[in-house]
Amino acid sequence: MYEVGDAVRDFTLESTNGIYTLSERVRNNYALLYFYVVNFGKTCTDYMALMNERLPELQRRNVELVHINPESIENHKEWMRSTAASFEHLSDKDQVVSRDFDCIITEAKNDKIVGKTNRALFLIDKDMKVRYCWRAEVPHDTVPMDELIMKIDEAIL
Repeated sequence: MYEVGDAVRDFTLESTNGIYTLSERVRNNYALLYFYVVNFGKTCTDYMALMNERLPELQRRNVELVHINPESIENHKEWMRSTAASFEHLSDKDQVVSRDFDCIITEAKNDKIVGKTNRALFLIDKDMKVRYCWRAEVPHDTVPMDELIMKIDEAIL
């Protein structure tokens, strides 16, 4: 389980923009990896709207927002069109990266989501180290955007 200060393993995944390799992306930006349960779910859609609103604030902080779950690239692109999202989405089809970041739901009131990718956020720096991390206790939990921006500021200053 990665925590603040830990170095993460590099990964490469198919993305809505082609191929995404973490180590290449953090050379000039922080990467904010957002693991989440499912496209088109209510909580995910509502949080996506908040992220769309606050994206300029992340960009001013040199933070690249990236969404990750096992959905197909085609499904991600459809969801991006329906939510007007302008940030990259990665397809972790086999949940290898989700497992590496310990983002798998092991218990839930709804058995249908057990085994899916859980909601979590990781801010990764150019040295491939975690500067901020948050994991949902239950899959519908989210970090309020004001708190997330504040925590990012604390992590990068």
